[in-house]
Amino acid sequence: MDRRKFVKLCTATAALVAANPRLLAQTQTASTNTARVKLVDSSGQPIRASGLKQGETYLFHYPFAGTPCFLVRLPKPAGDTTVTYPDGREIIWPGGVGPDASVVAFVAICPHQLSYPSKSKSFINYRADTSEVAARSNVIVCCAHHSVFDPTAGGKVVAGPAPHALATILLQHDPSGDELHATGVMGIELFGDFFKAYRKELNEEFGRGQYKQEVTDSAVVRTLAEYTSEKFNC
Repeated sequence: MDRRKFVKLCTATAALVAANPRLLAQTQTASTNTARVKLVDSSGQPIRASGLKQGETYLFHYPFAGTPCFLVRLPKPAGDTTVTYPDGREIIWPGGVGPDASVVAFVAICPHQLSYPSKSKSFINYRADTSEVAARSNVIVCCAHHSVFDPTAGGKVVAGPAPHALATILLQHDPSGDELHATGVMGIELFGDFFKAYRKELNEEFGRGQYKQEVTDSAVVRTLAEYTSEKFNC
């Protein structure tokens, strides 16, 4: 696919392509059903990248009302890296954003058996401290079946049965206001499978059919502890 067709297909990633031409080779893995959405707090005020606490797990829903995402400020900058998928395809993960290039976001749905954070419980979490399962810190761990992902390297699988990396939420940082926008999804996002597997639960949590509504304009960011009643760590 050439650049012109790619921009037409997924305009949300045009700025990333211009900054890094290697992204042209990965267009088949970019989702096309996304809008540019401002990340805000519960009062509607913009989230400031420099105001995010290191080590905290933040959660928002994007690109649909029922699809949860993690927002994390890592303890150090995250540079771009190559993420390889089981069929041999590769994408260039663009790294972190913000004043210190340390803010990243991922779809919080485990690729193994689609475990996700709901209002009642979350088996998948970011661990700034040392995870017993991973034997290291700064990882995303799914305690359902012990899959471990590296948020400093594009959500790559580092342990466990997950077949591929977490899908990335593409972020844009506006340095003039220190604001953040979600602009797209990169990778294998599994939204269709997720909706089928948890239709009943998602209808109960978000209202019948509402979980499929595309998020537009803004997405509310909360800490995971504020959102879910029980967080499992391993």
